[in-house]
Amino acid sequence: MDELGSASSPQLPVTVDGAEEDAALAKSLFLTRKEVIQRRLRRVRQLRRCYRTHYWALLEELRSKYRDYSWTYGKSPFKEDNNESENGNPNGVVNGVGGGEDVVRCRFSGCKTKAMAMTQYCHAHILSDSKQKLYQGCRAVAKNLPTGPSFCNKPVLKSVVPAACPTHHQFGERCLARALRRAGLGNAIPNNRKPTVKLHVVVSEFVHQIQKQRKLALKETALKVETE
Repeated sequence: MDELGSASSPQLPVTVDGAEEDAALAKSLFLTRKEVIQRRLRRVRQLRRCYRTHYWALLEELRSKYRDYSWTYGKSPFKEDNNESENGNPNGVVNGVGGGEDVVRCRFSGCKTKAMAMTQYCHAHILSDSKQKLYQGCRAVAKNLPTGPSFCNKPVLKSVVPAACPTHHQFGERCLARALRRAGLGNAIPNNRKPTVKLHVVVSEFVHQIQKQRKLALKETALKVETE
């Protein structure tokens, strides 16, 4: 087995370390405790080396495939010739860079970005795909309109909790740190972004924020009634 070879390359038979010694002791009826421990330790060390070599081979193969995936579906430094797409190709399919494969463009109107794998939309417009099950819109309020709140709605994975894009997630952390400082707790969020304060303090601060928002909403409603 090559130390950093491909995991899919043909494997050669592995020779067990100390095979000559094991063959000499194969016909023995009894082995001492020291001999058993030495044989097990020798085989465990060899197995660990095999696992380590196989792990790095898989990692190299993963890096190679990820590089190919990023080159095909990501943002390539080269811009392909879009003459075929502009001359009536409805699907926006052009030849890929150097690979000879077809690259699908995003079907969203006006978008020329490469589509993600197994779909016809790019990451920015993946929510336009009614069949996708992995992404949801960011639920952070971007703007308050007279008709109601307007959400950010940038695509984020459904496994992300809370459902917020990186920008609004960082904004929420800053608001939490500011609220904790206002409560007299100082810089309670360390570099690992895990609060060290007690849960009841955080809950009371959230309740205070909710009550404040409700009071503002009632005040705006009362002003509208008086105006009418």
